[in-house]
Amino acid sequence: MSVLLISPQPNLDILGLKGLHLLLLERGYGSTLLYLPRLKVERDWQPKLAAFVGEKRPCFIGISLMAYDFEAGLEVTAALKAAYPEIPVVWGGIYPTTSPETCVEYADYACVGEAEQTLLDMARAANEGRSFDDINNLCFMRDGEFRRNPLYPLVEDLDSLPIGRQIPAHAFVMAGGRVEPMEKRHLRRYRRYRGALYKLLTSRGCPHNCTYCCNHFLRQLYGRWPVRHRSVEHVMAELEAALHEGPPVEYVDITDDCFLANDIERLAEFCGQYKARIGKPFIVKGTALYFTKEKMDLLAGAGLGWVNMGLQSGSDRMCREIYDRRITAEEFLEAARLISHYPVAAYYDLLVDNPYETVDDYLQTAEILMRTPKPYFTPIFSLILFEGTSLRERALREIPEQVEDARGRDYLVRTRNPVIELLEMASLLPAGLMRRLMRAYRTRPSSWRTRGAMALARMFCRFALAPIANLRVVRRSQQGSYWRTIRVLPIFFDHAILHYLYYFSMFKRRTRSDVRGGLG
Repeated sequence: MSVLLISPQPNLDILGLKGLHLLLLERGYGSTLLYLPRLKVERDWQPKLAAFVGEKRPCFIGISLMAYDFEAGLEVTAALKAAYPEIPVVWGGIYPTTSPETCVEYADYACVGEAEQTLLDMARAANEGRSFDDINNLCFMRDGEFRRNPLYPLVEDLDSLPIGRQIPAHAFVMAGGRVEPMEKRHLRRYRRYRGALYKLLTSRGCPHNCTYCCNHFLRQLYGRWPVRHRSVEHVMAELEAALHEGPPVEYVDITDDCFLANDIERLAEFCGQYKARIGKPFIVKGTALYFTKEKMDLLAGAGLGWVNMGLQSGSDRMCREIYDRRITAEEFLEAARLISHYPVAAYYDLLVDNPYETVDDYLQTAEILMRTPKPYFTPIFSLILFEGTSLRERALREIPEQVEDARGRDYLVRTRNPVIELLEMASLLPAGLMRRLMRAYRTRPSSWRTRGAMALARMFCRFALAPIANLRVVRRSQQGSYWRTIRVLPIFFDHAILHYLYYFSMFKRRTRSDVRGGLG
């Protein structure tokens, strides 16, 4: 008997489900991994999926999904149940973890939390012909009653798990009207940045407790959510394997929530091994509290190409009272100034569409962006109040009319709003011109002069300043080399096209006229 694991997510970057597939194979169980990256545009996919399942005849089917993938998960589950009602379907991932009661209305089981031991137990039970009902971490409905089994302890030894692979054995992709074994060409087409960026995790957990994040929920679920690390040797073994299979790796993306939280001894070991054995530009994430000169010296010496640091808001009120982020705007600026002294590219995340955020909060953020050393990227994401987060629970108590269904929401789709557009311009325009625009928006936001000036500035930023700034940022990721910059530009081309399509499709974006603070 074998297991079928399905990802309905729109790319091949998913790490958790791939890791579970590799774990099953390593422990001697049959497993097949199927990606459905084009589900929203694929025609007549239901009979193709049914035929594939009929060929594999799995003992159960696991589907991994986030809130954004809820509708896709529903469609896939409905198609599976219509064709093979006898095969149990289990949903796993962060959305079933936060909302198991909802998920078991559609799936036979919802897996809560870390799923490694649960999945092994299910495979063993299926081989022995036993029920899944006593397996830890599972939730389900029986006789009209919702049941929740106890949790397994957290996985402490991450080295006990298999290393990741670019192209796992028994992995398939449904795209272009057929199901095919995964090959390099699929990674180039359906993974971000033409497959040239290899993603991995070196740890689990986060040192922070932000109210909008799933890490906050997981800390409450388990009573603890410590940062657990893989050994440096375990990480290097995965990266060495990645360099020898799949498309050529141009960047290594370390997707840990806060890689800079590593202590200096482990970071020194990692950087020494990475420089000697891997030698590719790499990307790390961190928060302002963890950036030090000693750490940046180590990382830059090992080939650091990109740094991602969250600002989220330049308003200390927002960070302290709403997000529970104990990081001030001045601490962010201090870290950004430190980063600017090194030949690395930086991108600083922002959150918008928060019903608690006012015009003044947004303008404080614009002020901080103007003071941040250029050049840098500023990804701006729409805040989604996900199930299980304390910020959603607070908003439901205080402003329930502002709380939307998080399912299907895309964090890249932002509200159309002039004050949010000021944030886009703040990282590009000269400070003097930017302050004039902000002053005009504060005093006469609706006047034709203000609207006209902002429209001209917006066009100038998007079609003149942004391309130049983006080129400068990519060049910093290549330590100033023009030749290497030209060579890696195609990697970013698709992303840039999507960036500009966003602006041309603004008329389709969400509008919100009732945001607190008069932002509509």
